[in-house]
Amino acid sequence: MPAVRDLNKLNTFVRVAERRSFTKAAQDLRMTPSIVSKHVSELEDMLGLSLLTRSTHGVALTEVGEAFFRQCLQMLADLDGVVVAARNRERGAYGTLRVQAGGGLADWFVAPLMAEFMARHPQLRVELVTDAASETPLEDRCDAVIGDKPPTGLGMIGEDLGAIRHVICAAPDYFRAHGLPKTPQDLRAHNCLTRSPFTAKKWRFFDGRRESAVEVKGGFCSNSPAALIRLALDGAGIARVPLYAASQDLEAGRLQAVFGEAALSDERVSVYYSKAKHLPAKTRLFVDFLKEACVPAQDAANG
Repeated sequence: MPAVRDLNKLNTFVRVAERRSFTKAAQDLRMTPSIVSKHVSELEDMLGLSLLTRSTHGVALTEVGEAFFRQCLQMLADLDGVVVAARNRERGAYGTLRVQAGGGLADWFVAPLMAEFMARHPQLRVELVTDAASETPLEDRCDAVIGDKPPTGLGMIGEDLGAIRHVICAAPDYFRAHGLPKTPQDLRAHNCLTRSPFTAKKWRFFDGRRESAVEVKGGFCSNSPAALIRLALDGAGIARVPLYAASQDLEAGRLQAVFGEAALSDERVSVYYSKAKHLPAKTRLFVDFLKEACVPAQDAANG
C-alpha cells in the first residue's frame, strides 16, 4: 500500500467524519461537495479501505474508518503542535484570539475583563462570540470557550475559574410593598423568581457557622439571568441571579440585595481550550490571565 502523504485529503476526511456530512464539511473547508467527496474517495482508493458509508440519511464511519479517524486526529494534532511550537519560539503571541461564551457570560463576565487583557497584549486581536454562532465544532473555531459546563466538541480540556457568586435581590419598591425578609426562611412568604422548572427550588445559605437551604416558590421561572433581572426591576418578586449580571443595577440602586454574601452557589465557570501538547502562546496567555483575574475574586467572594 502506498504511503499516504496528502494532508489535504486526510484533513478533508477528518472534517467529513466530524460533521457526518459532505455538504457541511465542504462549507467548513470552502470547497464544493463534489471535491470533498472526490478527496475522500481517492483516500479510500489509496488505502484500499472503505472509511465511510454513504446513504440518504447521511454519512457514517465504518469500523475501520472510526479507528483511522482517531489516528488522523492525533496525527494532525501532533503536526499542529509542531507548527505552533515553532511559531511560539519565533513570534510569541500573535494573530487573532477567538473566544466563545454564553450570552450572559460574554456580556457581563468576559467583556469587562477584555480591556485589561488587550492593554497587556496590544499585538493580539480578540473576537468574542456567543454560543449560537455556528454549528461548527467549538474547537475548530475558537481558541477558548468559557462556560459553566464542558463544550460538546472533541479535544478540549478545562480549568476552573471559580464559583459564580450569586446575589438575592429585588426592586426597592417590591420590598416597600411586601416587606424586607429578615432571615432566609422569610423568603417562603415571598414571590421568588427562580431559574428553571427542572432544577431544585432551594436556595442555599451559609451564615458563617452552618449551611442551610430554603425551599422557595413563585410565579415565574427562567434560565435567563437577564429575564429574571427584568422581572425583579419591574417589582415582580425576589430574584437569585449571578452578581456579575446584577452589579450595575445594584450600584445604581435599582435593585437592593438581601443577605449579603450568605447566598451560596453550586455553579462554577471554567475556561476550555485545546488539549494539544503545544498550546498557542495567545491561548496560554489568555487562560493564565483569566485564572489570575477570576479565581481569587470569585472564590473569595463566595466564601
